[in-house]
Amino acid sequence: MLVTSRRLKAAGFALAAFLCARSGAGAESHAARHLEEKQARLSSRDVKIPKALTKKIEEDYRAFLTKNEVPAKEAIKRQLFNVAVELVQKHPGPLNEDVHVTAPLGGGVVDLSEFVTPLRGMFQVKILAQKEGGGEPTELHVFFVSKAKTRKIDQESYGSGCNKFMDITAFFTSKMHGDGFEVYTADQRYLSVLGGTFVLVGFEKEALYVGSLTFTDSRYANLLCE
Repeated sequence: MLVTSRRLKAAGFALAAFLCARSGAGAESHAARHLEEKQARLSSRDVKIPKALTKKIEEDYRAFLTKNEVPAKEAIKRQLFNVAVELVQKHPGPLNEDVHVTAPLGGGVVDLSEFVTPLRGMFQVKILAQKEGGGEPTELHVFFVSKAKTRKIDQESYGSGCNKFMDITAFFTSKMHGDGFEVYTADQRYLSVLGGTFVLVGFEKEALYVGSLTFTDSRYANLLCE
């Protein structure tokens, strides 16, 4: 199910309300901090993406080729992204340590139980993607497929529900140009916001680049869709 940006809040995602880029003078950037190198344990090969999203991506890519006067192709050539995520805390507590987590080629599954503590606090999430041959994507599109059940916390809605997807390209791009999203550990808010799959798609004339990063937390399966 595709949820447009106008319907984000109605769908319960309300990204702008719960994912805020850090700003302010004197804020230390991720690049200036030491991040422990970690590996995502699982690849994204078994992560299911809604067929409707796959169809939309392919249709949009063919439209991109036509717009750029590239001859239509019977079969779309695909390449993969190298995907990683940085988890950084401003104050000690919510994370065991600041980490840079690298996924297998094409993407992977990050179990936040390995990194997030039971303590209250805020941490930042910055998702990175590079083409498998090297270089930054020139036209990146980002979709989010929710796997978080909807629930109320302090009269506010969290979680978008099961298998709903939405185009978050503009919002994602603006946050990743800074230090990323800010999420909070109180009542496992971070999981109701991040629980699901970020699908990253790069439109290039030579190929369609794809990758994904799925966030879960094995301690709180009750908050996630089956």
